[in-house]
Amino acid sequence: MSVDPIIFAVIHNSFSSIVNEMNLALFRSAYSPVITEGRDIGGAVFDGRGRLVAQGDWDLAVFVGMLEFSLRDILERYADDIHPGDVFIMNDPFVGGTHFNDVGVARPVYNGSELVAFAAVCGHWPDVGGQEPGSFVANAREHFQEGLRIPPMKLVMAGKPNMAVFDIIACNMRIPDERLGDVRAQSGATLLAERRLVELAEKYGWDSVTAAMNESIGYSERLLRTEIERIPDGVYEGEDFVDMESLDRPYPKRVHVQLMVDGDRMGFDFSASDAESLSASNSTYSATSSAVFVTTKSLFPDIPMNHGCFEPLEIVAREGTIVNARPPRAISGMAATVYEKVIGACLGAFAQALPDRAVGCPYNLINLTIGGSYHGSDYVAYLYSEGGFGGRATKDGPPGLVSLYGGGAKITPAEVMERRYPIEFEEWSLWPDSAGAGTYRGGVGSRKTFRLLEGEARLSCLGDREVFPPFGILGGRPAARQGLILNAGSRHERNITLKAVGFPLEAGDRVTILAAGGGGYGDPMERDAMLVAADVVQGYVTSDQAASAYGVVVSSAGTVDEDATSTLRRTLQESREKG
Repeated sequence: MSVDPIIFAVIHNSFSSIVNEMNLALFRSAYSPVITEGRDIGGAVFDGRGRLVAQGDWDLAVFVGMLEFSLRDILERYADDIHPGDVFIMNDPFVGGTHFNDVGVARPVYNGSELVAFAAVCGHWPDVGGQEPGSFVANAREHFQEGLRIPPMKLVMAGKPNMAVFDIIACNMRIPDERLGDVRAQSGATLLAERRLVELAEKYGWDSVTAAMNESIGYSERLLRTEIERIPDGVYEGEDFVDMESLDRPYPKRVHVQLMVDGDRMGFDFSASDAESLSASNSTYSATSSAVFVTTKSLFPDIPMNHGCFEPLEIVAREGTIVNARPPRAISGMAATVYEKVIGACLGAFAQALPDRAVGCPYNLINLTIGGSYHGSDYVAYLYSEGGFGGRATKDGPPGLVSLYGGGAKITPAEVMERRYPIEFEEWSLWPDSAGAGTYRGGVGSRKTFRLLEGEARLSCLGDREVFPPFGILGGRPAARQGLILNAGSRHERNITLKAVGFPLEAGDRVTILAAGGGGYGDPMERDAMLVAADVVQGYVTSDQAASAYGVVVSSAGTVDEDATSTLRRTLQESREKG
Protein backbone atom coordinates (compact mmCIF):
# COMPACT_ATOMS: atom_id res chain seq x y z
CA MET A 1 0.00 0.00 0.00
CA SER A 2 1.32 3.45 -0.90
CA VAL A 3 0.92 6.37 1.50
CA ASP A 4 0.13 9.97 0.65
CA PRO A 5 3.44 11.90 1.00
CA ILE A 6 1.98 14.36 3.51
CA ILE A 7 0.38 11.58 5.59
CA PHE A 8 3.66 9.67 5.43
CA ALA A 9 5.62 12.67 6.75
CA VAL A 10 3.17 13.07 9.64
CA ILE A 11 3.24 9.40 10.61
CA HIS A 12 7.01 9.10 10.07
CA ASN A 13 7.66 11.98 12.49
CA SER A 14 5.07 10.64 14.90
CA PHE A 15 7.13 7.50 15.40
CA SER A 16 10.05 9.52 16.79
CA SER A 17 7.70 11.61 18.92
CA ILE A 18 6.24 8.44 20.42
CA VAL A 19 9.72 7.21 21.32
CA ASN A 20 10.55 10.60 22.87
CA GLU A 21 7.42 10.47 25.01
CA MET A 22 8.20 6.90 26.06
CA ASN A 23 11.68 8.00 27.10
CA LEU A 24 10.42 11.01 29.03
CA ALA A 25 8.10 8.76 30.99
CA LEU A 26 11.08 6.54 31.82
CA PHE A 27 13.25 9.48 32.90
CA ARG A 28 10.54 10.59 35.30
CA SER A 29 9.76 7.22 36.84
CA ALA A 30 12.96 5.15 36.98
CA TYR A 31 14.99 4.85 40.18
CA SER A 32 18.60 4.90 38.90
CA PRO A 33 20.29 8.30 38.39
CA VAL A 34 22.11 6.90 35.37
CA ILE A 35 18.68 6.57 33.72
CA THR A 36 16.84 9.57 35.14
CA GLU A 37 19.72 12.04 34.80
CA GLY A 38 22.34 10.27 32.68
CA ARG A 39 19.80 9.02 30.11
CA ASP A 40 21.79 5.85 29.51
CA ILE A 41 18.89 4.34 27.60
CA GLY A 42 17.75 3.41 24.12
CA GLY A 43 14.11 3.34 23.11
CA ALA A 44 12.64 2.56 19.73
CA VAL A 45 9.60 1.51 17.73
CA PHE A 46 9.84 -1.65 15.61
CA ASP A 47 7.50 -3.18 13.07
CA GLY A 48 5.82 -6.55 13.55
CA ARG A 49 8.84 -8.32 12.04
CA GLY A 50 11.14 -6.79 14.66
CA ARG A 51 12.75 -4.29 12.28
CA LEU A 52 13.81 -0.93 13.69
CA VAL A 53 11.49 1.83 12.48
CA ALA A 54 12.44 4.87 14.55
CA GLN A 55 14.37 6.02 17.57
CA GLY A 56 14.04 9.26 19.52
CA ASP A 57 16.24 12.26 20.25
CA TRP A 58 18.02 10.79 23.30
CA ASP A 59 18.51 7.16 22.39
CA LEU A 60 21.93 5.55 22.47
CA ALA A 61 22.58 4.03 19.08
CA VAL A 62 24.40 1.13 20.72
CA PHE A 63 21.06 -0.11 22.08
CA VAL A 64 18.74 0.38 19.13
CA GLY A 65 21.25 -1.32 16.88
CA MET A 66 21.07 -4.44 19.02
CA LEU A 67 17.46 -4.61 20.15
CA GLU A 68 16.66 -5.99 16.70
CA PHE A 69 18.69 -9.11 17.51
CA SER A 70 16.70 -9.67 20.71
CA LEU A 71 13.36 -9.14 18.97
CA ARG A 72 14.42 -11.59 16.28
CA ASP A 73 15.05 -14.16 19.00
CA ILE A 74 11.71 -13.44 20.66
CA LEU A 75 9.88 -13.93 17.37
CA GLU A 76 11.62 -17.27 16.84
CA ARG A 77 11.58 -18.53 20.41
CA TYR A 78 7.95 -17.55 21.08
CA ALA A 79 6.63 -17.93 17.54
CA ASP A 80 3.25 -19.27 18.68
CA ASP A 81 3.24 -17.78 22.15
CA ILE A 82 3.17 -13.98 21.83
CA HIS A 83 -0.05 -12.37 22.98
CA PRO A 84 -1.53 -8.94 23.68
CA GLY A 85 -0.45 -7.77 27.12
CA ASP A 86 2.84 -9.67 27.06
CA VAL A 87 6.07 -7.89 28.04
CA PHE A 88 9.51 -9.40 27.48
CA ILE A 89 12.74 -8.76 29.37
CA MET A 90 16.28 -9.60 28.24
CA ASN A 91 19.93 -8.69 28.74
CA ASP A 92 21.71 -11.63 27.05
CA PRO A 93 24.68 -10.33 24.99
CA PHE A 94 24.97 -13.66 23.22
CA VAL A 95 21.46 -13.17 21.82
CA GLY A 96 21.34 -9.45 21.26
CA GLY A 97 22.83 -7.20 23.89
CA THR A 98 25.87 -5.41 25.23
CA HIS A 99 26.73 -6.48 28.76
CA PHE A 100 24.41 -7.72 31.49
CA ASN A 101 23.87 -4.24 32.97
CA ASP A 102 21.97 -3.14 29.86
CA VAL A 103 18.48 -4.57 30.32
CA GLY A 104 15.85 -4.38 27.60
CA VAL A 105 12.06 -4.49 27.89
CA ALA A 106 9.88 -5.05 24.82
CA ARG A 107 6.09 -4.95 24.41
CA PRO A 108 4.27 -6.35 21.35
CA VAL A 109 1.53 -4.18 19.83
CA TYR A 110 -1.52 -5.74 18.21
CA ASN A 111 -4.22 -4.84 15.75
CA GLY A 112 -6.81 -7.37 16.83
CA SER A 113 -5.00 -10.69 16.49
CA GLU A 114 -2.28 -9.33 14.20
CA LEU A 115 1.15 -8.45 15.62
CA VAL A 116 1.95 -5.10 14.02
CA ALA A 117 4.70 -3.50 16.09
CA PHE A 118 6.93 -3.56 19.16
CA ALA A 119 7.76 -0.81 21.60
CA ALA A 120 11.06 -1.42 23.39
CA VAL A 121 13.48 0.38 25.66
CA CYS A 122 16.86 -0.61 27.07
CA GLY A 123 18.40 0.96 30.16
CA HIS A 124 21.63 0.57 32.10
CA TRP A 125 21.11 -0.89 35.58
CA PRO A 126 23.90 0.12 38.01
CA ASP A 127 24.13 -3.44 39.31
CA VAL A 128 22.98 -6.87 38.14
CA GLY A 129 24.73 -9.01 40.74
CA GLY A 130 27.94 -10.92 40.23
CA GLN A 131 31.30 -10.72 41.93
CA GLU A 132 31.65 -6.95 42.36
CA PRO A 133 29.30 -4.06 43.14
CA GLY A 134 28.33 -2.68 39.74
CA SER A 135 28.94 -6.03 38.01
CA PHE A 136 32.09 -4.85 36.20
CA VAL A 137 34.79 -7.50 36.49
CA ALA A 138 37.69 -6.85 34.11
CA ASN A 139 39.50 -10.05 35.05
CA ALA A 140 36.48 -12.36 34.96
CA ARG A 141 37.19 -15.72 33.38
CA GLU A 142 33.52 -16.59 32.81
CA HIS A 143 30.38 -14.53 32.52
CA PHE A 144 28.98 -16.18 35.64
CA GLN A 145 31.12 -13.74 37.64
CA GLU A 146 29.44 -10.74 36.00
CA GLY A 147 25.84 -11.01 37.15
CA LEU A 148 22.47 -12.33 36.11
CA ARG A 149 22.10 -13.39 32.46
CA ILE A 150 18.50 -13.08 31.25
CA PRO A 151 17.58 -14.64 27.89
CA PRO A 152 14.40 -13.18 26.37
CA MET A 153 11.55 -14.23 28.66
CA LYS A 154 8.14 -12.99 29.67
CA LEU A 155 8.11 -10.40 32.42
CA VAL A 156 4.37 -9.96 32.00
CA MET A 157 2.00 -12.58 30.54
CA ALA A 158 -1.24 -11.30 29.01
CA GLY A 159 -1.23 -8.36 31.41
CA LYS A 160 -0.35 -10.39 34.50
CA PRO A 161 3.11 -9.94 36.06
CA ASN A 162 5.26 -13.06 35.99
CA MET A 163 6.25 -12.87 39.68
CA ALA A 164 8.82 -15.65 39.34
CA VAL A 165 10.91 -13.40 37.09
CA PHE A 166 10.55 -10.44 39.45
CA ASP A 167 11.65 -12.66 42.32
CA ILE A 168 14.71 -13.92 40.40
CA ILE A 169 15.75 -10.32 39.73
CA ALA A 170 15.26 -9.29 43.35
CA CYS A 171 17.18 -12.29 44.72
CA ASN A 172 20.22 -11.91 42.46
CA MET A 173 20.95 -8.19 42.54
CA ARG A 174 22.20 -5.69 45.07
CA ILE A 175 19.65 -3.04 46.05
CA PRO A 176 16.68 -5.01 44.65
CA ASP A 177 14.12 -2.24 45.25
CA GLU A 178 15.94 0.03 42.81
CA ARG A 179 16.18 -2.69 40.16
CA LEU A 180 12.50 -3.54 40.46
CA GLY A 181 11.70 0.17 40.25
CA ASP A 182 13.70 0.46 37.04
CA VAL A 183 12.08 -2.54 35.36
CA ARG A 184 8.57 -1.39 36.27
CA ALA A 185 9.38 2.06 34.87
CA GLN A 186 10.61 0.50 31.63
CA SER A 187 7.50 -1.65 31.34
CA GLY A 188 5.26 1.34 32.00
CA ALA A 189 7.08 3.41 29.39
CA THR A 190 6.48 0.77 26.70
CA LEU A 191 2.79 0.70 27.69
CA LEU A 192 2.60 4.43 26.98
CA ALA A 193 4.23 3.89 23.59
CA GLU A 194 1.71 1.14 22.79
CA ARG A 195 -1.17 3.50 23.59
CA ARG A 196 0.26 6.22 21.36
CA LEU A 197 0.71 3.79 18.46
CA VAL A 198 -2.90 2.67 18.83
CA GLU A 199 -4.06 6.30 18.87
CA LEU A 200 -2.04 6.96 15.72
CA ALA A 201 -3.71 3.98 14.04
CA GLU A 202 -7.15 5.12 15.16
CA LYS A 203 -6.53 8.39 13.33
CA TYR A 204 -4.92 7.10 10.12
CA GLY A 205 -5.64 3.36 10.08
CA TRP A 206 -3.24 0.47 10.68
CA ASP A 207 -2.75 0.01 6.95
CA SER A 208 -1.33 3.52 6.67
CA VAL A 209 0.79 3.11 9.82
CA THR A 210 2.36 -0.17 8.69
CA ALA A 211 2.85 1.20 5.18
CA ALA A 212 4.63 4.21 6.68
CA MET A 213 6.87 1.84 8.67
CA ASN A 214 7.86 0.06 5.47
CA GLU A 215 8.43 3.30 3.62
CA SER A 216 10.53 4.75 6.47
CA ILE A 217 12.82 1.74 6.28
CA GLY A 218 12.94 1.86 2.48
CA TYR A 219 13.67 5.59 2.48
CA SER A 220 16.73 5.21 4.75
CA GLU A 221 17.99 2.24 2.74
CA ARG A 222 17.78 4.19 -0.51
CA LEU A 223 19.62 7.15 0.99
CA LEU A 224 22.44 5.00 2.37
CA ARG A 225 22.85 3.03 -0.85
CA THR A 226 23.15 6.31 -2.73
CA GLU A 227 25.89 7.46 -0.36
CA ILE A 228 27.76 4.15 -0.65
CA GLU A 229 27.73 4.40 -4.45
CA ARG A 230 29.76 7.61 -4.11
CA ILE A 231 32.57 5.75 -2.32
CA PRO A 232 35.21 4.37 -4.71
CA ASP A 233 34.90 0.61 -5.01
CA GLY A 234 37.79 -1.18 -3.39
CA VAL A 235 39.18 -2.85 -0.30
CA TYR A 236 40.27 -0.76 2.69
CA GLU A 237 41.76 -1.98 5.95
CA GLY A 238 41.81 -0.69 9.50
CA GLU A 239 42.88 -1.96 12.88
CA ASP A 240 42.91 -0.95 16.52
CA PHE A 241 44.11 -2.53 19.75
CA VAL A 242 42.73 -3.25 23.22
CA ASP A 243 45.47 -2.36 25.74
CA MET A 244 45.32 -5.68 27.53
CA GLU A 245 42.88 -8.41 28.44
CA SER A 246 43.15 -7.61 32.17
CA LEU A 247 45.81 -6.83 34.77
CA ASP A 248 46.57 -10.51 35.27
CA ARG A 249 46.64 -11.09 31.50
CA PRO A 250 48.55 -8.05 30.17
CA TYR A 251 48.28 -9.06 26.53
CA PRO A 252 47.05 -6.61 23.87
CA LYS A 253 44.27 -7.70 21.54
CA ARG A 254 43.94 -6.71 17.88
CA VAL A 255 40.71 -5.83 16.11
CA HIS A 256 41.11 -5.84 12.32
CA VAL A 257 38.57 -5.01 9.65
CA GLN A 258 38.63 -5.35 5.90
CA LEU A 259 36.13 -2.93 4.40
CA MET A 260 34.92 -3.91 0.94
CA VAL A 261 32.92 -1.41 -1.12
CA ASP A 262 31.09 -2.78 -4.13
CA GLY A 263 28.50 -0.62 -5.80
CA ASP A 264 25.79 0.19 -3.27
CA ARG A 265 26.91 -2.37 -0.66
CA MET A 266 29.64 -2.53 1.95
CA GLY A 267 31.14 -5.57 3.64
CA PHE A 268 33.01 -5.58 6.96
CA ASP A 269 35.16 -8.65 7.49
CA PHE A 270 36.71 -9.05 10.96
CA SER A 271 38.12 -12.53 10.34
CA ALA A 272 41.72 -11.44 11.01
CA SER A 273 40.90 -10.22 14.54
CA ASP A 274 42.52 -11.95 17.51
CA ALA A 275 41.05 -14.91 19.37
CA GLU A 276 38.59 -14.21 22.18
CA SER A 277 39.99 -13.03 25.51
CA LEU A 278 40.20 -15.02 28.72
CA SER A 279 38.87 -11.92 30.46
CA ALA A 280 35.97 -9.49 30.11
CA SER A 281 37.46 -7.81 27.01
CA ASN A 282 35.17 -9.48 24.49
CA SER A 283 32.38 -8.54 22.13
CA THR A 284 29.50 -10.58 20.75
CA TYR A 285 28.27 -10.65 17.16
CA SER A 286 25.34 -8.34 17.91
CA ALA A 287 27.58 -5.82 19.68
CA THR A 288 30.16 -5.86 16.89
CA SER A 289 27.38 -5.37 14.34
CA SER A 290 26.05 -2.46 16.38
CA ALA A 291 29.50 -0.82 16.38
CA VAL A 292 29.59 -1.11 12.58
CA PHE A 293 26.10 0.41 12.31
CA VAL A 294 27.03 3.28 14.63
CA THR A 295 30.27 4.11 12.80
CA THR A 296 28.68 3.99 9.35
CA LYS A 297 25.70 6.05 10.45
CA SER A 298 27.97 8.69 12.06
CA LEU A 299 29.44 9.44 8.64
CA PHE A 300 25.97 10.06 7.18
CA PRO A 301 24.14 11.88 10.00
CA ASP A 302 21.21 13.10 7.89
CA ILE A 303 19.89 9.60 7.17
CA PRO A 304 17.14 8.55 9.62
CA MET A 305 18.35 5.66 11.79
CA ASN A 306 16.33 2.49 11.22
CA HIS A 307 16.59 -0.98 9.71
CA GLY A 308 17.18 0.52 6.29
CA CYS A 309 20.66 1.58 7.47
CA PHE A 310 21.51 -2.08 8.11
CA GLU A 311 20.37 -3.61 4.82
CA PRO A 312 23.30 -2.50 2.61
CA LEU A 313 25.87 -3.80 5.12
CA GLU A 314 27.30 -7.31 5.43
CA ILE A 315 29.27 -8.22 8.56
CA VAL A 316 31.55 -11.23 8.96
CA ALA A 317 32.84 -12.01 12.46
CA ARG A 318 34.12 -15.52 13.13
CA GLU A 319 32.98 -17.29 16.29
CA GLY A 320 35.71 -17.64 18.85
CA THR A 321 37.32 -14.30 18.05
CA ILE A 322 37.37 -11.19 20.20
CA VAL A 323 34.56 -9.73 18.07
CA ASN A 324 32.29 -12.79 18.37
CA ALA A 325 32.92 -14.49 21.70
CA ARG A 326 30.64 -17.31 22.80
CA PRO A 327 29.55 -18.53 26.26
CA PRO A 328 30.93 -18.88 28.84
CA ARG A 329 33.31 -16.05 27.93
CA ALA A 330 33.10 -12.93 30.08
CA ILE A 331 31.76 -9.79 28.37
CA SER A 332 31.30 -7.00 30.95
CA GLY A 333 34.17 -5.01 29.42
CA MET A 334 32.67 -5.03 25.93
CA ALA A 335 31.50 -1.42 25.70
CA ALA A 336 34.75 0.03 27.05
CA THR A 337 37.17 -2.20 25.13
CA VAL A 338 36.31 -4.18 21.99
CA TYR A 339 33.26 -2.16 20.91
CA GLU A 340 35.37 1.00 20.92
CA LYS A 341 38.10 -0.76 18.92
CA VAL A 342 35.63 -1.94 16.28
CA ILE A 343 34.71 1.73 15.88
CA GLY A 344 38.38 2.68 15.75
CA ALA A 345 39.22 0.04 13.13
CA CYS A 346 36.25 1.07 10.99
CA LEU A 347 37.19 4.75 11.25
CA GLY A 348 40.70 3.86 10.11
CA ALA A 349 39.33 2.05 7.06
CA PHE A 350 36.89 4.85 6.25
CA ALA A 351 39.75 7.38 6.46
CA GLN A 352 41.20 5.72 3.35
CA ALA A 353 37.88 5.40 1.54
CA LEU A 354 36.43 8.80 2.50
CA PRO A 355 39.20 11.16 3.59
CA ASP A 356 36.89 14.18 3.36
CA ARG A 357 34.48 12.60 5.84
CA ALA A 358 37.07 10.88 8.01
CA VAL A 359 37.62 11.77 11.67
CA GLY A 360 40.36 11.08 14.18
CA CYS A 361 39.73 8.42 16.77
CA PRO A 362 37.50 9.50 19.68
CA TYR A 363 38.34 8.98 23.34
CA ASN A 364 37.48 5.67 25.00
CA LEU A 365 34.54 5.38 27.40
CA ILE A 366 35.50 4.91 31.05
CA ASN A 367 32.99 3.03 33.21
CA LEU A 368 33.52 3.20 36.95
CA THR A 369 31.50 1.74 39.84
CA ILE A 370 31.79 2.23 43.59
CA GLY A 371 29.95 0.02 46.06
CA GLY A 372 29.67 0.26 49.82
CA SER A 373 27.37 1.14 52.70
CA TYR A 374 26.13 4.61 53.60
CA HIS A 375 23.85 5.55 56.53
CA GLY A 376 23.04 1.88 57.05
CA SER A 377 22.08 1.16 53.44
CA ASP A 378 24.03 -0.42 50.61
CA TYR A 379 24.72 1.64 47.51
CA VAL A 380 26.25 1.19 44.07
CA ALA A 381 27.30 4.36 42.25
CA TYR A 382 27.96 4.30 38.51
CA LEU A 383 29.98 7.00 36.76
CA TYR A 384 31.04 7.35 33.14
CA SER A 385 33.31 10.10 31.89
CA GLU A 386 33.16 12.48 28.96
CA GLY A 387 36.01 13.00 26.50
CA GLY A 388 36.88 14.43 23.09
CA PHE A 389 36.06 13.34 19.55
CA GLY A 390 38.54 13.38 16.68
CA GLY A 391 39.37 16.25 14.39
CA ARG A 392 37.95 16.24 10.85
CA ALA A 393 38.58 17.77 7.47
CA THR A 394 36.90 21.09 8.21
CA LYS A 395 36.92 21.66 11.97
CA ASP A 396 38.25 20.61 15.35
CA GLY A 397 36.71 17.73 17.22
CA PRO A 398 34.13 18.62 19.88
CA PRO A 399 35.19 18.44 23.56
CA GLY A 400 33.55 16.90 26.60
CA LEU A 401 31.10 14.47 24.98
CA VAL A 402 29.84 11.02 25.83
CA SER A 403 31.09 8.22 23.56
CA LEU A 404 30.34 8.10 19.83
CA TYR A 405 27.71 5.42 20.40
CA GLY A 406 26.18 7.20 23.39
CA GLY A 407 25.16 10.44 21.73
CA GLY A 408 21.84 10.76 23.56
CA ALA A 409 23.31 10.23 27.03
CA LYS A 410 24.26 12.95 29.48
CA ILE A 411 26.79 13.01 32.28
CA THR A 412 25.02 12.63 35.63
CA PRO A 413 25.45 15.98 37.42
CA ALA A 414 27.89 16.16 40.33
CA GLU A 415 25.10 17.42 42.58
CA VAL A 416 23.01 14.30 41.96
CA MET A 417 25.96 11.99 42.66
CA GLU A 418 26.84 13.87 45.83
CA ARG A 419 23.27 13.76 47.09
CA ARG A 420 22.89 10.03 46.51
CA TYR A 421 26.34 8.72 47.47
CA PRO A 422 29.12 9.52 50.01
CA ILE A 423 31.38 11.22 47.48
CA GLU A 424 32.36 14.82 46.87
CA PHE A 425 33.83 16.19 43.64
CA GLU A 426 36.89 18.39 44.03
CA GLU A 427 37.53 18.93 40.32
CA TRP A 428 35.56 18.54 37.10
CA SER A 429 37.23 20.27 34.19
CA LEU A 430 38.53 20.05 30.67
CA TRP A 431 42.02 18.53 30.52
CA PRO A 432 44.63 20.71 28.77
CA ASP A 433 46.85 19.00 26.17
CA SER A 434 44.65 15.90 26.15
CA ALA A 435 43.63 16.31 22.49
CA GLY A 436 45.64 15.07 19.52
CA ALA A 437 47.35 17.85 17.59
CA GLY A 438 46.49 18.39 13.94
CA THR A 439 45.58 20.88 11.26
CA TYR A 440 42.29 20.36 13.04
CA ARG A 441 42.92 19.10 16.54
CA GLY A 442 40.83 16.63 18.45
CA GLY A 443 38.32 17.74 21.04
CA VAL A 444 39.65 18.16 24.57
CA GLY A 445 39.07 15.45 27.17
CA SER A 446 38.17 15.78 30.83
CA ARG A 447 39.74 15.45 34.26
CA LYS A 448 37.66 14.89 37.37
CA THR A 449 38.54 14.10 40.97
CA PHE A 450 36.21 12.91 43.70
CA ARG A 451 36.78 12.01 47.35
CA LEU A 452 35.15 9.23 49.40
CA LEU A 453 33.63 10.94 52.42
CA GLU A 454 32.63 8.07 54.67
CA GLY A 455 33.18 4.39 55.28
CA GLU A 456 34.87 1.92 52.98
CA ALA A 457 34.05 1.02 49.39
CA ARG A 458 35.16 -1.14 46.49
CA LEU A 459 35.94 0.43 43.13
CA SER A 460 35.89 -1.36 39.78
CA CYS A 461 36.62 0.14 36.38
CA LEU A 462 36.34 -0.75 32.73
CA GLY A 463 38.28 1.43 30.32
CA ASP A 464 41.16 1.41 27.87
CA ARG A 465 43.67 3.52 25.91
CA GLU A 466 46.31 3.66 28.63
CA VAL A 467 48.69 1.97 26.17
CA PHE A 468 47.18 2.71 22.74
CA PRO A 469 45.85 6.30 22.83
CA PRO A 470 43.20 7.64 20.45
CA PHE A 471 44.98 7.84 17.11
CA GLY A 472 45.17 10.72 14.67
CA ILE A 473 44.68 10.40 10.92
CA LEU A 474 46.25 11.82 7.77
CA GLY A 475 49.20 13.23 9.71
CA GLY A 476 47.29 14.08 12.88
CA ARG A 477 48.80 13.13 16.23
CA PRO A 478 47.37 10.81 18.88
CA ALA A 479 45.61 12.16 21.94
CA ALA A 480 46.76 11.71 25.54
CA ARG A 481 46.64 8.37 27.29
CA GLN A 482 43.77 7.82 29.70
CA GLY A 483 44.18 6.91 33.36
CA LEU A 484 42.77 6.35 36.83
CA ILE A 485 44.89 7.67 39.71
CA LEU A 486 44.53 7.33 43.49
CA ASN A 487 45.49 10.34 45.63
CA ALA A 488 47.16 12.19 42.75
CA GLY A 489 49.91 14.59 43.78
CA SER A 490 50.40 13.07 47.23
CA ARG A 491 53.14 10.74 48.47
CA HIS A 492 50.51 8.00 48.39
CA GLU A 493 49.78 8.47 44.69
CA ARG A 494 49.05 5.20 42.93
CA ASN A 495 47.98 4.13 39.46
CA ILE A 496 44.75 2.17 39.98
CA THR A 497 44.50 1.48 36.20
CA LEU A 498 41.39 1.30 34.07
CA LYS A 499 41.11 -2.46 34.63
CA ALA A 500 40.74 -2.21 38.43
CA VAL A 501 38.59 -4.88 40.10
CA GLY A 502 37.28 -4.46 43.66
CA PHE A 503 39.95 -1.90 44.56
CA PRO A 504 39.52 -0.94 48.24
CA LEU A 505 38.85 2.70 49.09
CA GLU A 506 38.86 4.32 52.51
CA ALA A 507 37.31 7.56 53.69
CA GLY A 508 39.44 10.45 52.45
CA ASP A 509 40.79 8.66 49.38
CA ARG A 510 40.76 10.77 46.21
CA VAL A 511 40.23 9.26 42.76
CA THR A 512 41.17 11.13 39.56
CA ILE A 513 39.72 10.05 36.20
CA LEU A 514 41.61 11.13 33.09
CA ALA A 515 39.52 10.85 29.93
CA ALA A 516 41.41 11.61 26.73
CA GLY A 517 40.62 13.95 23.89
CA GLY A 518 40.24 12.87 20.28
CA GLY A 519 42.93 12.22 17.69
CA GLY A 520 44.04 15.00 15.36
CA TYR A 521 43.35 15.39 11.62
CA GLY A 522 46.14 16.52 9.32
CA ASP A 523 49.64 17.89 9.93
CA PRO A 524 49.78 20.06 13.11
CA MET A 525 52.38 22.30 11.46
CA GLU A 526 49.72 23.41 8.98
CA ARG A 527 47.35 24.62 11.67
CA ASP A 528 46.58 28.33 11.63
CA ALA A 529 48.84 29.90 14.27
CA MET A 530 45.99 32.18 15.38
CA LEU A 531 43.89 29.11 16.20
CA VAL A 532 46.74 27.71 18.29
CA ALA A 533 47.00 30.97 20.22
CA ALA A 534 43.25 30.95 20.82
CA ASP A 535 43.54 27.39 22.18
CA VAL A 536 46.22 28.55 24.62
CA VAL A 537 44.07 31.45 25.79
CA GLN A 538 41.09 29.13 26.30
CA GLY A 539 43.18 26.62 28.22
CA TYR A 540 42.81 23.77 25.73
CA VAL A 541 46.53 23.78 24.91
CA THR A 542 49.50 24.85 27.03
CA SER A 543 52.15 27.16 25.61
CA ASP A 544 54.64 24.29 25.81
CA GLN A 545 52.51 22.06 23.59
CA ALA A 546 51.79 24.97 21.25
CA ALA A 547 55.53 25.15 20.63
CA SER A 548 56.40 21.44 20.56
CA ALA A 549 53.41 20.11 18.62
CA TYR A 550 52.46 23.10 16.43
CA GLY A 551 55.66 25.13 16.23
CA VAL A 552 53.77 28.19 17.47
CA VAL A 553 55.22 30.61 20.02
CA VAL A 554 52.49 32.32 22.03
CA SER A 555 53.32 35.43 24.01
CA SER A 556 52.25 36.05 27.60
CA ALA A 557 49.54 38.30 26.18
CA GLY A 558 48.08 35.37 24.23
CA THR A 559 49.18 36.57 20.80
CA VAL A 560 51.34 34.87 18.19
CA ASP A 561 55.00 35.82 18.12
CA GLU A 562 55.22 35.66 14.34
CA ASP A 563 58.99 35.87 13.97
CA ALA A 564 59.68 33.26 16.63
CA THR A 565 56.95 31.03 15.20
CA SER A 566 58.35 31.23 11.67
CA THR A 567 61.81 30.30 12.95
CA LEU A 568 60.54 27.45 15.12
CA ARG A 569 58.38 25.93 12.42
CA ARG A 570 61.26 26.06 9.98
CA THR A 571 63.53 24.35 12.51
CA LEU A 572 60.99 21.63 13.27
CA GLN A 573 60.38 21.03 9.57
CA GLU A 574 64.11 20.65 8.91
CA SER A 575 64.38 18.22 11.81
CA ARG A 576 61.56 16.16 10.31
CA GLU A 577 63.21 16.01 6.92
CA LYS A 578 66.44 14.77 8.46
CA GLY A 579 64.44 11.98 10.12
